[in-house]
Amino acid sequence: MKDHTEYNESLYFNFHDEGNDLTTFMRIGNKPNKDEKSLFFVIMTSERTYGFRHATPCDDDPNSIGGLTFKRTSSGTWSLTYRGVVVDMKAAHPVPIPVAMDVEWKPQNPEMDYRRCVNEAQAEMSSKVASEHLEQFGIADGSLIIGEESYSIHGTGERDFSAGVRDWGSPKMWAWINSVFMEREAFNITKLSTDMGDVDAGYFYTDGDNHPLNDVSIDLRYKNDVPSSFTLSIKDMSDSSYDVEGTVIRYAMLPMGNDNEMMLIETISEYVWDGKKGFGIAEFLVRRG
Repeated sequence: MKDHTEYNESLYFNFHDEGNDLTTFMRIGNKPNKDEKSLFFVIMTSERTYGFRHATPCDDDPNSIGGLTFKRTSSGTWSLTYRGVVVDMKAAHPVPIPVAMDVEWKPQNPEMDYRRCVNEAQAEMSSKVASEHLEQFGIADGSLIIGEESYSIHGTGERDFSAGVRDWGSPKMWAWINSVFMEREAFNITKLSTDMGDVDAGYFYTDGDNHPLNDVSIDLRYKNDVPSSFTLSIKDMSDSSYDVEGTVIRYAMLPMGNDNEMMLIETISEYVWDGKKGFGIAEFLVRRG
């Protein structure tokens, strides 16, 4: 697997600050057999969506590129820093805007290994997306400066580590959805659709434990061809059920794949589960056209 041209190792983080109505998501990916390291860094506010993408050859620091650095501390927290620029993703003539981010991202549950959720056949179905996948939710605190605007950050979010073949064009689609409720409970689901069938995986963290998920149904509603709301019917491996309603607040769109044949729709959404409100990313990878 590690000899495959599209072998990838990546780290991804997101957080949503409800008080500032601000969402940030970021990823560093390494494809050593293509000598390619890449990043995307996106900030969504109530007024604008800012972003930056960059790629370089690989080097000896896989977790740093273009001013974005992820560093795990000795206490198990993560330091997320960025010194660089973004642009207004919807501007007709984008102008670089300086950004400075210093955030401590503190895990709140044990890492969840997706391999706890799938059988051998399902693992083979997902082998062209990422054979190894670890998920975790956390609390983010720190500062973010966008141009002349300064924010004191306190929010919640999700992180993942994935390793294996990452061929963006191999699935028919995927949905990757997460939310945190009152900083104490959270869930993450992936629904991957391939030519061989669907793979469901994830966790629901309640009662101090990660409950592995193996059955996810998604009822999507659209507005202007973009998801606007959805209902999740989730079951864990102990046959407990979770019903979640999601409403999209805003979104960013990122072309992906060797020929930009796929579109990654990254939304910040509000969720309701068991009478509790939460926020998190709902991500949809779909084929363009």
